[in-house]
Amino acid sequence: MSEHTDRRVRRTRDALHRALIELMIERGYERVTVSDIIERADVGRSTFYAHYRDKDDLLLVSCTEFLRREIAHTADTFSPLGSLRVLFQLAGRYPEVYRPLVGPKAATGVIHAYRRGVAQLIAELFDEWPTTTVAFVSWGLIGLIAEIIDPADPLPAGQAWQQFERLAAHGIRGGADPATADGAAGRAPGSHR
Repeated sequence: MSEHTDRRVRRTRDALHRALIELMIERGYERVTVSDIIERADVGRSTFYAHYRDKDDLLLVSCTEFLRREIAHTADTFSPLGSLRVLFQLAGRYPEVYRPLVGPKAATGVIHAYRRGVAQLIAELFDEWPTTTVAFVSWGLIGLIAEIIDPADPLPAGQAWQQFERLAAHGIRGGADPATADGAAGRAPGSHR
């Protein structure tokens, strides 16, 4: 593939991604159709299907590609896991984008596919980790992202990151909130504060 073709493909994919995100913010993911996306992106239907199977595939692939680029531009020297912080920051900034991926109404296939994309990124970043560790961490990240985007009781992204770092550094038993005896004392069930 030539450099010109690569740029054209990247522009098309970026236009489709941008159109999907804009429409999701305006209407919500469930009310967006492929026709809406191609009209907003000003591309043909055959061009859309040359790149993606459906809108779920567009959402998954484009969000994973975007996340990969954001991680590449993030340098966190304070924590060995710091490159993963961008997941929390993006979820905190764009909950309406993450809800169709991992929120309560997300399709099971979409959740699993997004988790696989996150696992692939983790495996690239930490190639010495065994697949079981990658699976464990990726599901943990998805769980915390779901807490960040919870419309009823959102967990602040910074707080979620601190919890993740504490769990990663000390494990489940040692990852309890040091401010409380058992990590939950004094909080109502389901409360993040």
